[in-house]
Amino acid sequence: MSNKGLALAFLCAFFVAAPASAQSKLPGFFKDLKITHALRARWFNKVKFQLNNRLITVAARSHSSNILAARLTAPLIQNTPVLPAKPRPLSPAPHFVRQAVFTLQHSPQTHGKGSAFAIRINGQVWGVTAKHILNDIGREPYIELFDENGKPFYTQIFTVREGHLRGADIAIFKIPPQLNNYIVPLEADEKLPSPAHAVQSAGFSRGNFAWFNKVDVLFSSPHRILARYQDFPVLNGYCGSPLLVNGKAVGVFVGIVGNTNTQSAEWRKLLDNKPINDFNQIVPIQWVRRLVEQVNHPQQATGTLIRILGRPITHLTPDDAVIKIQQFRKGRLYKQISAYPFMDYLHLERFFDVEAHDKIRVIIHKGSNAGARPVERWYDLDLSTGTLTGPADGNSLR
Repeated sequence: MSNKGLALAFLCAFFVAAPASAQSKLPGFFKDLKITHALRARWFNKVKFQLNNRLITVAARSHSSNILAARLTAPLIQNTPVLPAKPRPLSPAPHFVRQAVFTLQHSPQTHGKGSAFAIRINGQVWGVTAKHILNDIGREPYIELFDENGKPFYTQIFTVREGHLRGADIAIFKIPPQLNNYIVPLEADEKLPSPAHAVQSAGFSRGNFAWFNKVDVLFSSPHRILARYQDFPVLNGYCGSPLLVNGKAVGVFVGIVGNTNTQSAEWRKLLDNKPINDFNQIVPIQWVRRLVEQVNHPQQATGTLIRILGRPITHLTPDDAVIKIQQFRKGRLYKQISAYPFMDYLHLERFFDVEAHDKIRVIIHKGSNAGARPVERWYDLDLSTGTLTGPADGNSLR
């Protein structure tokens, strides 16, 4: 180090170590001294590293690790995001998963607004995302992909079918043939994951690719999967990403339910009073297949059953969303609960203390168009006679 450098280091060390009374007596030229950006750049390099599934740029110290260097960089460090003291090591995502997941945006100029992925259903390749993503960016968004040189390019797509925002919050679109060289579709697995499964997820958090190597499954039903992602929370833009078991897609991430709602929900007793704050909700992949069936065979498409005590009430299609469930006793309303999308609709008796002569009413909103007023339908099942009344044909249920 030059004589000037040694002198500067000595004065800086004195400045940070001396009491305030001594600092006030420093020579005037030192009080006016400014550490310039050029000087910082000489001593410190900017590096990127992956942390908590996103890229963060921070100022890293140079080879010298003395206290003086750390103090001089303090103003620069304070302007960077707050970082955990002990970041966990991250595992890279499998290459075939990375090739199946991409982002959607309103235009090439607006990046990373939502996640999407390609999947093979009944021999056809479809793109999948969350329906509410399209509510934000429009029905004709752009896919962002990268060519052989790593340069991004954009292709516009058009949505084909959408589910209900409060039910099957998903949408499908066709992958343009010219993108086949850049996208490798995932295979589908309609078997519901259990807490015993090794579950992963991949998507984009604020435009940066994220790979969650460990996802804890809390609850599964044909209508919703509850999960907790390692290093929770996921960030904006992750909706529309796949949930994976053995590399196959078992669900579509559609959002987060916060602590306020989880504390008072009726369904908490089904989770054995496990300590849960925020958690993630996923639409099972079988709803993607039902949307595909609506496109390919609209007259034959069906949904899943809603039952109580093994007795069918109605089919629930991707266009439907259960709003509330009522229990009548002796002709009067006895109990009413709001329907949570992750309730097990095959076992509604878990939410009611039913008697032989009770009647159960399920109220459903039909219609998936954004901004359109939903059509309300109700279905009554008399438990004493097994009689079903309402819009549905009871003979068609099985």
